[in-house]
Amino acid sequence: MKIKVLILCLILILAIYQDFPLVNYFGELARSPIVFLSPLFLGYLLLFKKLDISKYTQKYLVYLVYLIIISIIYSIVIIIKNQSIYVLGENIIIKNLKMLAYPIIALIFYQFIYTLFSKNKLNFNDLLQAIFFVQLFLIILLIFEVNVYKTNEVFLPFLHASTEKYWRIRLLTYEASWTGTIVIIFTLLPVYLVNSLNKQKSYKLLVFITSAFFFLYYTIHSESKGYLILVLIAILPMLLKQVYQNKKYRKYFYLSLIFILMVATIIYNPLKEEISKHFNTSITFGTRLSGYLASLQTFIKNPFGVGFGAYLDIYVSNLRSIVNLDIMQQLNLNEIKQYLHSSNFLSSKTYFFDHLVFAGIPFLLFYYLFFIKRYNQLSKLKGVYLVKIILAFLILSSITYTTFSIKYEVWFFLAIIDVIEKNKKLEDA
Repeated sequence: MKIKVLILCLILILAIYQDFPLVNYFGELARSPIVFLSPLFLGYLLLFKKLDISKYTQKYLVYLVYLIIISIIYSIVIIIKNQSIYVLGENIIIKNLKMLAYPIIALIFYQFIYTLFSKNKLNFNDLLQAIFFVQLFLIILLIFEVNVYKTNEVFLPFLHASTEKYWRIRLLTYEASWTGTIVIIFTLLPVYLVNSLNKQKSYKLLVFITSAFFFLYYTIHSESKGYLILVLIAILPMLLKQVYQNKKYRKYFYLSLIFILMVATIIYNPLKEEISKHFNTSITFGTRLSGYLASLQTFIKNPFGVGFGAYLDIYVSNLRSIVNLDIMQQLNLNEIKQYLHSSNFLSSKTYFFDHLVFAGIPFLLFYYLFFIKRYNQLSKLKGVYLVKIILAFLILSSITYTTFSIKYEVWFFLAIIDVIEKNKKLEDA
């Protein structure tokens, strides 16, 4: 294996490592080791006299500037109103700086990956090798975890921030719901790459087998309701549609239909049972629904957002009013009620609703330009249907159950499809 491919493998593994033990010493930002590498990534970028800044990076920068401005304005308002710099025992100036670090590091990582491939320091052959080896690593990890997670044994406790027993599949992440984006990216992206690079049949077959195994084996054992719902209602129908529309693969349509129906059956029964069993008692459902409603209420009252620091005051106030509604009392609100008195884990648990609170209407504009319009642009290109499916999954998960704060595999993928879109347009030209 080439050194540069080995380094890329390491970067990818660190990007999907989202329960780094140093979180216990440096706070939530250190839950991913990428934060400690970001100065190196930034240093590499500064070596270039002229960087290739894509249109998506430009949109991200504009949005970041707005976040800084709105955070400063609302922090001043809250400090004057409360006659204190502290909310929930936390300094909101420090909170602004800590929260601002997440999008800055994500931007640095995004630009670093984009630069590596747009400057031809790495090519897609290198990317395929690296992703394939990381996929094999994840498969091995998954097999071992499946054999352990239902026992009393703690799986690889030294790799996680807490040594307590965790009863669901989470790979190298903090919780089970964080694994869905990793599985989808490292299942479909290698299949796209091995096809687009027109590799030999034996290599293609190998990648198809490992990808199908990884997806199916994880899906069977996954207990993440968000992931299973999105696979059932979005990913499987989209895959089936693309197989049918592609003349080259239409002959495999009925075989694919059988496979997809099998997966759907496997997912549907346990998912239906899980949802009906825990609709009223599920801590997760009560927490997420309360978070969504509080975010919407905050947005309606503050349509241009409240920034990073002031949300400690404003979001919690709206969350308290939501939790106290009579209609909410039938749900399990034990977890969400703890958030009313502490800044720890205070979030809607989704990228979309969190940033709806932070930036309001400007975020909606950014979200459309950065995610939705990107999907529309990809729809105009040929041979990228698997990439579109991954992006669709990310968009849907960002609205329903995933936050992208330290999901660096997401920012990695977005940077890669930025390069794909650029290359495709150059080829067409």
